[in-house]
Amino acid sequence: MLKTLGMGIAFLALTGCTALTPMTRPKPEFHGPVPIANSTPHDEALVCLSKTPEVRNSGIMLAVHTISDQTNKFNAEEGSFVPRDAAAMLITALQKAGMKQVNRTNTMVTEWEIARAKEQLLGDGAPATVGNQSVEFRPITKGSIRGSDYVIDGALTQLDFNTYSGGAEATVGGIGGGARAFALTAAADIRVTNTRTTRIVRAGSYAKQAIGTEVFASVFRFFSNEMFDIKIGDKSQEGLHAGIRWLMAEAAYDIVGSLVNHNGACDKYLPQATQDIRAETTAEVAVIKP
Repeated sequence: MLKTLGMGIAFLALTGCTALTPMTRPKPEFHGPVPIANSTPHDEALVCLSKTPEVRNSGIMLAVHTISDQTNKFNAEEGSFVPRDAAAMLITALQKAGMKQVNRTNTMVTEWEIARAKEQLLGDGAPATVGNQSVEFRPITKGSIRGSDYVIDGALTQLDFNTYSGGAEATVGGIGGGARAFALTAAADIRVTNTRTTRIVRAGSYAKQAIGTEVFASVFRFFSNEMFDIKIGDKSQEGLHAGIRWLMAEAAYDIVGSLVNHNGACDKYLPQATQDIRAETTAEVAVIKP
């Protein structure tokens, strides 16, 4: 009996082996569009700043801490609507503006290496000279870590949905069409602090609308107890995260211009709408000269 059972199991195992799909070459990956350097409509003005004598001759050292999400709005399936920390976007914008920066958002590796250097375990692959002595470890030099002059931090503080909407829909005999427009507004409050005195030298609030439009045609029909809804059309929505990146670029332009006393010559490279708004209104920013 046991012999028969064993033969049956062996037969099933062999049958399973013969049913395997033959091995083939991997299919080519789908790559899609090529990656590009990310940019905003403010980039030309930021690059202009980097070439000005005010920035080039400035010895100001900046540090960005955190630009955290304080909107407390999220989707259960997709998570937070806005970045948990937009500091990286602001750092990139400040770099494009030519400002010197020290890393204060993530110092874990630096702190780990300093700790190993203190234990004389960290090396650079070649002897180092300390005075007249050659050592195999990385020496720790007093004052080697550059301090910052100003630290920038803040929060994403506002996310309002459907700040305006409009459109029209019509249905005749179950066949309809229409168009809709909607918007949401994201805002951030950003401050600049003198790291030597802790005095806040600049505080500003910046807002960006994300605009969406939808044009569609719907067909509704009832067959028995089922309803069929077919939407054919065009839908476009401005990316919220891309809008926040643009917002950070606007903040960076203002911060750099204020700290280095820029004369405004680069304003002409800002988007025309931004130039018009700046000409018509005074920015709602409280500024205290350093």
